[in-house]
Amino acid sequence: MDNQTKLIAASLSIYDENNHINDEATLNLWNKLVREGADGIFIGGSVGECFLLDDSERIHIFEEAARFVRSVDRPLDIYAHVGSLSTDGAIEMARAAKAAGITHIASTPPFYFSLSRKEVANYYYDLASAINDSILYYDIPSSTHIDLNTDDPDTQALLKSGAISAIKHTNLQSYRVNRIKSLNPNITIFGGFESRVIPMMEYHCNGFIGSTFNFMLPQYKKIIEVYNSPQSSKVYKLVQDTTAVLNVLLEVGLPAAIKYILTSRYGIQAGDVRRPLLPLTAESKKKIDDILDQKLFDVSQI
Repeated sequence: MDNQTKLIAASLSIYDENNHINDEATLNLWNKLVREGADGIFIGGSVGECFLLDDSERIHIFEEAARFVRSVDRPLDIYAHVGSLSTDGAIEMARAAKAAGITHIASTPPFYFSLSRKEVANYYYDLASAINDSILYYDIPSSTHIDLNTDDPDTQALLKSGAISAIKHTNLQSYRVNRIKSLNPNITIFGGFESRVIPMMEYHCNGFIGSTFNFMLPQYKKIIEVYNSPQSSKVYKLVQDTTAVLNVLLEVGLPAAIKYILTSRYGIQAGDVRRPLLPLTAESKKKIDDILDQKLFDVSQI
């Protein structure tokens, strides 16, 4: 990977009024992200409501994403998240994504069952072996309750094996980046918490995969630019402002909040979330509007 800090947008899954995948609105979102300079799109992650989709819907979105990337006149990385409770289920999703033409395969570790670290490692070995390619390990212990413990021998062996080529580090333990790199310097590490952009940059991460990039990509591009400039001290205020927005979205419900913003501010009919996620209340929408109306971070003024 080159020295560029890549910004990968974690795409929403958008539904129509009948709760079916809305291809037109999805393409509108992806085209917006490309215009704004996204280096890639992460399909079927957390704000993509991954585990609320059935298998055919997940595969359909993979196929649409593969067709989309072929229409873009510049390099664009597409990551397909194929996580499943079962190894066989993840393999089926991964093979479908590969058949569609998607290069990068990502997966959370299987959750619910109290898996040993050896069992988690073997999930990734099996998945990588089945598609004859390496995997992005989606480390999000707040959701999976499985920690990527770099002191564990089975985890160390996994990281050294070549089965893992990248990590989405949605983990507050930023210091582990150095430990991962010491075990395997070839692993690409993406930050997964936008609020942790400064410490992750300090640890020389390769980029970020972010849900708020759906509407704040220009702001984060500016953050990276300022961080790498002689005016780097200004980056703290910029991150403070974007984090103020993020905190409101987390308070009211992140996927629903981003869908509301895309619909109300960008004209992309992003619809509602799926149950058991709840739609926004009028009060929640007002909180979002109030924080956005403050224009805390207007890139046109920088």
